[in-house]
Amino acid sequence: KQSGGYGVLIAACAEKSYIIEEAGYIIEGIVEKVESKWNEERTLISTYADLKIEKYVKGTPFTGNKLQIITPGGIVGEIGLAVEDQPIFHKGTKIRIHLQETNGEFSVVCGTAGVIKL
Repeated sequence: KQSGGYGVLIAACAEKSYIIEEAGYIIEGIVEKVESKWNEERTLISTYADLKIEKYVKGTPFTGNKLQIITPGGIVGEIGLAVEDQPIFHKGTKIRIHLQETNGEFSVVCGTAGVIKL
């Protein structure tokens, strides 16, 4: 899960070495599915991107070879919600994603800067 604008607030996010150092996990894979949905109250749109993991560059592998990345924002029907500094995923794209874990929750290090298209 992500919090909007976090990466923009940290000047160090412009440095690739900072992103690598902060990441507990660096994972490469292919985005297999992307879907945006409303929450139950219809107050927030979130996007769910399913990643097929191909390689762990850093970090202990998870059980299984799939990872679902949830980010705020997206488009449902004719309504869109844009959230600053959030990565946008596209089906079929190979990516490298930098993740950090805090209290059992994972987030992308430095928002958009933490996702690299390969």
